[in-house]
Amino acid sequence: MVYRGKPSPSCAVCTGYRDQSDFGFQDQSEEVVRNYHQSAKKKGKEKEKEKRSITSSPILPSTTTGTLVTPASSPPSAGSPPRSLATSVQDIARGYLYTNYMTGGPRTRYMAYLVPLMEDRQNRALDAAVTAVALAALSNIHASPRTMLKAHVEYSTALSATNQALRDPNICKRDDVLAAVVMLGIFEIVSCTDTSFIDRWMNHLDGAAKLLEARGPEQLSRPEGLDMFTQLRAQITLSEIYQQRHSAPILAQLTEQVHCYRDAKDHILDQLGSIVIKLANFCANVKEGRFEKPVEIIRTALSIDAAFVSLLIIAPSAWSYTIAKVPTAHSATLAPHIWGPTYHIYKSIAASSMWNNYRCARILIQELILDTLDGISASTERDIAFPQRHTLELQCRQTALQLVEDICASVPFSLGSEMEMEIASNKSADSAAANSPACAGVAISGSGGLTLMWPLLVAANSGVAPKDLRNWIAGSLNKIGHSMGINQALAMSKLLQDQMKTRAWLS
Repeated sequence: MVYRGKPSPSCAVCTGYRDQSDFGFQDQSEEVVRNYHQSAKKKGKEKEKEKRSITSSPILPSTTTGTLVTPASSPPSAGSPPRSLATSVQDIARGYLYTNYMTGGPRTRYMAYLVPLMEDRQNRALDAAVTAVALAALSNIHASPRTMLKAHVEYSTALSATNQALRDPNICKRDDVLAAVVMLGIFEIVSCTDTSFIDRWMNHLDGAAKLLEARGPEQLSRPEGLDMFTQLRAQITLSEIYQQRHSAPILAQLTEQVHCYRDAKDHILDQLGSIVIKLANFCANVKEGRFEKPVEIIRTALSIDAAFVSLLIIAPSAWSYTIAKVPTAHSATLAPHIWGPTYHIYKSIAASSMWNNYRCARILIQELILDTLDGISASTERDIAFPQRHTLELQCRQTALQLVEDICASVPFSLGSEMEMEIASNKSADSAAANSPACAGVAISGSGGLTLMWPLLVAANSGVAPKDLRNWIAGSLNKIGHSMGINQALAMSKLLQDQMKTRAWLS
């Protein structure tokens, strides 16, 4: 873990840390939300007053959908909010994180590995890190500065405990310590306040890579260790490609060894990971000038691109997706949620994330080929060395644009919008079906937003995305930021609105 400076000034307002047992991890989300929304309805007139006095309220009553799922059954009548609601913001926040990131349906199990790790009440660093992320997200959703102060106090506790654990050569290899490092990184994503998030993101990934190396192949033998390795490998290699830096050798070694621990149906994850590592090393070699001729760069790039395509021509059923059409009658209403006439339906957030990692890698390959072609100055050289140069340019642009549109087609699934489309369609065809429990409400999963931000940014900065598509992506990032409480998405949206190219920062 990289030290990022002294703790927030908010730590000064803290009167001391509570006993960590007070923050027991419990799934109380349905009970809390039932009382929470009933109270909000009873106190409609007080709502605006509470908004005006935001700084004195730990959390605002709100009817915002897409964060906490309202139960389908009618809530029981209630008077004033229970005393525990005013004093247990941590429990509300942790319940939100639990239901939106760890358990539930295909959109919300992205960090399911946290559940067994949280059962050990002695994992102090992880406990505080989870609470910090949960409070920060809820603070952003409800615009509550006081809740954010609580989040920073928990973050300071988690950072101190994590640094202490990392100094022990044995404790640092535990799954809960790596999970705490991951959650500290997510805290910075959630609480992001400026556009320097790229540097912080890369620094955290550098620290995570060192931990993966220290943990060795033994980490792959446990489900929690295997899941964290898979997710971190994808992020680390993307960071290395962005920096045109050679991939850490340990990633390739662990990727070769992981097939012994992975189900056969999931081997595609490691096959894809191997190709992405090869791409990272290729980009580093290009930066270091290890190719004598541009044609060598292009041939190697096309070879790697072909390896990507051949791998996913026929994906295993668990990792495949279907293409659905937008209901024509509702296309105008649903326009903010979808780009184009079709969208994708995946079987899990993990599947959509895998495909978007694949698309990001291929987009970067097309960019590299186009940059290489543009780098050949003399027209005679272009004609002699590349008689089919224009054909290749057109092919790369078309491929990149299709990959960009495919990333955008994954947005409805990740944000739950395709459920809204199904509901709208059902209402037109059969009002009774629309009132079924399956259509009772739509929850926007934090997991979907967390995995979607970087693919959207890569797509928008691809060089082939037209202005209206970039604006649509900026709107999607804003939706992620406001609905899910992930501030980094808002920072990314601002970069796009300011016409800034993130990859240019790295060179």
